[in-house]
Amino acid sequence: MIRFFDTSRFCKKEEVQGEIPKFFKISKDVMKIVWASMLESFLVALVTMFDSIQVAKMGDNNANAAITICKQPYFIMVCLANALNIVLTAVVARRKGEKDIENANKTMHMGFVLAIILSIFLTVSYIFLSKPLCLLMGAEEGITLEYSVDYLRIMSGGFIFNALALCLNGCQKGIGNTKISLISNLCANAVNVFLNFCLITGKCGLPALGIKGAALASIIGQFVAFIIALISVMLQKDYVKFRFSRIFKWNKETLKPVFQLLPSVLVEQILMRIGFMLFNIIVGKLGADDIFIQGTCMDINSMLFTLSDGFAIGTAAIIGHRLGEKRKDLAIVYAKVSMMLSVTCGIIICIVMILLRKYIINLYHPDSTYKFDTIYYCLLIAAAACVFQNIQWVITGVLRSAGDSKFTATTSLLSVAIIRPLTAYLFIFVFFK
Repeated sequence: MIRFFDTSRFCKKEEVQGEIPKFFKISKDVMKIVWASMLESFLVALVTMFDSIQVAKMGDNNANAAITICKQPYFIMVCLANALNIVLTAVVARRKGEKDIENANKTMHMGFVLAIILSIFLTVSYIFLSKPLCLLMGAEEGITLEYSVDYLRIMSGGFIFNALALCLNGCQKGIGNTKISLISNLCANAVNVFLNFCLITGKCGLPALGIKGAALASIIGQFVAFIIALISVMLQKDYVKFRFSRIFKWNKETLKPVFQLLPSVLVEQILMRIGFMLFNIIVGKLGADDIFIQGTCMDINSMLFTLSDGFAIGTAAIIGHRLGEKRKDLAIVYAKVSMMLSVTCGIIICIVMILLRKYIINLYHPDSTYKFDTIYYCLLIAAAACVFQNIQWVITGVLRSAGDSKFTATTSLLSVAIIRPLTAYLFIFVFFK
């Protein structure tokens, strides 16, 4: 057992460049950064879950289906901004390891401008393409389509706040400051949940806007997150310190590592979302009730995914610091310890999900007889997959930080964009038709 935790055996003897810290010292360093990223990802998924739960209480399956229909098109917008966020985290982390404060700052300011350009392009595109996108995702002509288009257009209109918050928080994560991102999302989620309560059914003197109210609540929450993220980097005393006057100063050499990583990360993120989108198109053929059930399972699965996502984000920052310090041996050791911790947490979450499955399902469906068995078995599969997902996603974070995002793009192409929708089609329309 002692040998199992012996970090000196985590890399080859010829690769060791200096002293290797003990397992518990490395675990402490990892969790110091990872816990905030993990909790942040959990809160983002939690507020999406609350949106669905509160809309579900309207008792209108057309509104419920509309939320599910819009998620994947909107997530494609988010994944493009998130690709930039991932790259900025990796580059700024490397600059911190090199103690290059000037280029860390330049990277953040240029990333801010890129986020503005990207969000404006996507917002305009989505406002015009919202109806065909919703039809593609399975929205039926009538109320479901009307709800879907309204929700997607409103969400797209406020996307710029989400993109800019991701950009600034990504740079903060790069220097190891994951708490600011956590705080901004915590405040945004609190605002979102409160406004959901007020705007969906009409409380506290505010109008009952239904699904439009859910979208407006999300946008206002994202705006709050952006303001907090902006204030944090304007008040920052070291490394990334934001000044509006610096966003007009461009430097090709600083942008070079960003554009070296960005294409493959973009491809990876787009392939993942295309795979999810194809999957939802296939499920969309089953009707509003089954779309709602699938949306319920996806929400809960997202809660499980937050664990691995948090570990991936935190690990990427840590590995970037070690590589910037020219300590490849420590990068290897920290990556392995992070993976061990991630798997342990995955097993714990898996057990908790299995034990609490009935209570979680009843949040969406107070009538436990409502296709309970279908949701129940889907949750069991998702919980079991969580452990393997954690391993894969931590490795993805390590590879991104090391600059090898081509491999992660390839795995996304095979697993999410090809195998997942193909097997979904076969199981739904061929084997169990």
